[in-house]
Amino acid sequence: MEAAWASAVDRATGIADCTKRFFLSFRRPPPQSGPNPIDILKRLQRQAFYDIMQLRERQEKVERVLSLWKTSKSGPFAEESTRVKGVINVTGSLTRDSSDADSGISSRFVFQTTVRKKDSLFAELVTDHRFMSQENDHIGSPLVLSKVMYLSNISDSLSVAAVPVGARCDDFSTDPNIREEHWLASLRSSLRPPLLIKRHKYAGGLILGSKNFAASFAALISTAGNPLNAGEASRVLTGFGQTSYQMADDLRLTLSAAWHGPSVISRTSKPASGGCMDFELKIDEDSRIGAWIEINKKSNSRSLRWALTLSDTPEDDLGWGVSLRRGTEAKPQRFQVEGFLNLHLGKKAVLQPAIVFNVDGRRCTPALVFQSSWSL
Repeated sequence: MEAAWASAVDRATGIADCTKRFFLSFRRPPPQSGPNPIDILKRLQRQAFYDIMQLRERQEKVERVLSLWKTSKSGPFAEESTRVKGVINVTGSLTRDSSDADSGISSRFVFQTTVRKKDSLFAELVTDHRFMSQENDHIGSPLVLSKVMYLSNISDSLSVAAVPVGARCDDFSTDPNIREEHWLASLRSSLRPPLLIKRHKYAGGLILGSKNFAASFAALISTAGNPLNAGEASRVLTGFGQTSYQMADDLRLTLSAAWHGPSVISRTSKPASGGCMDFELKIDEDSRIGAWIEINKKSNSRSLRWALTLSDTPEDDLGWGVSLRRGTEAKPQRFQVEGFLNLHLGKKAVLQPAIVFNVDGRRCTPALVFQSSWSL
């Protein structure tokens, strides 16, 4: 009887415990001390919105660049107010005489900006293999500002040019095509006198033009280096003048002259001086006949250089050129006979293989010279 009574009490206690746990399951759980899930969702939403806006801005920038690239002919940098030109020149030679060899890779970048609708501002940056140092294992050569030029077109017949950095006589040419071409330098330097392509410190000049006649005048200043004596001038003045006359539809005669000497004449020593004259007959847009002579006089010596040139370099066909030259920078008595081919590979690349015969007295040394240029 007692065992049955104890069993009934145990069952009642178990039923009471189950009933208590059942009703307690409907109560709210106690508050937790961790972060609120709603705040976490709000923070994630703000972060996602910020990331979406960043991606949208980047997408808009990419779309603008792509649209500009599609609408432009030369790329996103060829705008109406600014033009960019780049050229990479590669020169190599095979010769036993390396006194006049100038091999290597150089590049040039020219920026032309339109100012006040008529004027132009030019800036030229160059890299040259001569700046590279093999001892320090420099992979690239430094980018150097080599020229700054401002061309003011006052009227259709009068222009004023100022070159505060890296001036050349060709900056003041009466032919606009030559003035633009010399920035992306011609591969054959023997076609022009050395004085006309020499770099100076700064310059200024005038360019006058009409339908059949044009003239230009300029003064260029360069540094003479370290004077040997205290009385010698440290600056060299170069005067340049050019006249051009259109004799027929495709026939133009151009005469250029330059003279250089010290800006201040020394009383204690004879300063170095000299000059050159250049004649060029342009038969059509591609064919030219030229002749030039240059004289340089130093304290105890005088050197005479001259050249005769003939070239035909069309842009859509195989071109050629020949020149006979006397005197180089290293050997004033040397004769050079040169012939080259001019091959355009599309509108971006030019190849010019050449053969040069250097004649020193009875000795003749041939040389193969290869030059190429790529426009960007």
